[in-house]
Amino acid sequence: MARAVFTLLLAALIFIPYALGEGFSSFTDDGRLKITLYYPAEVKSGTCFTLVFQTTFLGSVTVDRLRLTVTYVSGSGSTTLLTDTPVSTLTGFVAGNVISKTYSICLPSTVSGDPVVSATVYANYTRETLFQPLTHSWHLSIVRSRTYDEVASSLAQAESLINSLRQTIEGLRNEINTLKAQLERALRENTALSTRLEEAGREIERIGARYANLSAEYRALNERYIAVVGDLRSLQSLHQSLQQEHAALSDNYRQLLDDYRRLTNDYTALQARYTQLQSLYENLSARHDDARRQIGLLQSQLEETRASLQNLQQQYSLLSGENSLHRNIAYAQGLALAGVASALATVAATRRGRKTAYRTAPALPPPPPPPPEETGKTGS
Repeated sequence: MARAVFTLLLAALIFIPYALGEGFSSFTDDGRLKITLYYPAEVKSGTCFTLVFQTTFLGSVTVDRLRLTVTYVSGSGSTTLLTDTPVSTLTGFVAGNVISKTYSICLPSTVSGDPVVSATVYANYTRETLFQPLTHSWHLSIVRSRTYDEVASSLAQAESLINSLRQTIEGLRNEINTLKAQLERALRENTALSTRLEEAGREIERIGARYANLSAEYRALNERYIAVVGDLRSLQSLHQSLQQEHAALSDNYRQLLDDYRRLTNDYTALQARYTQLQSLYENLSARHDDARRQIGLLQSQLEETRASLQNLQQQYSLLSGENSLHRNIAYAQGLALAGVASALATVAATRRGRKTAYRTAPALPPPPPPPPEETGKTGS
């Protein structure tokens, strides 16, 4: 385990320079042209990485060609990963112009030797009025089968495993101490149990004597049990007969309950009819009250008419000497008033009889019968 940890620490020290993030390289030629590359310092085989190519013009320059080539170099040879020509025709640039391009480059998955990724820039541009070619190469990234992050992760896992093993060892030591204490306690308990065993032997002898006494009591109880079993059988026979009676009573109760339900339905229908008649009665009562008020009004008119009749009779007495035509008119008026009075008396008597007839309400039905006691449940 210590050798594995040392190997991981050594690998971590080797990979530290390549774990600093993105790489950066810049090249300036003759104060007119600045070429900059941004790339990772370390890449993993079989993966892709990003390369940023940037050309900044510091003065007036005419470029005939600008080409970038990225090559994968390993023990088995070299492979061109990228070839791009940002400037392929004669183009003029002034100070401040920038050419910036971003590339995604993928590496082979096989690793032979210690492969690296290199980049070569070729530029043909005017320097002192003449076109002069420029070629510059960079070693960009080291290709690894395991990156620094993976090695750091493995190292962290190893440290975590070491800490876990240390905790396990400490726990085992504590468990050993606990087991030693338990062993000493068990030895003391063993001595105490031996003493208790001797006491238990004497207790067994005493219990044997008590067992003999209990056996005699058991035989007596067994005889009583046989007698109780006979009584139980007779009680079971009585219970069965009671159950049969209970079943018959239950049938009778169900029949009576059906009759009660039918009577209840009839009572509900009669009650609804009674409610209708009650509403009709209240309506007629209201009409009767109105008629009584009208009769009172007609009676007052009758009194007035009788008074007028007496006046007419007095006038008749005074005018008895007049012609017969006046006497006939007075007789006709008196007969008419008497007929009206008789009709009003007849109507009042009829209204009073109807009101008395409807004031009597129908009698309510008797309450439902109570349910029978469930003797079957108490018996069982």
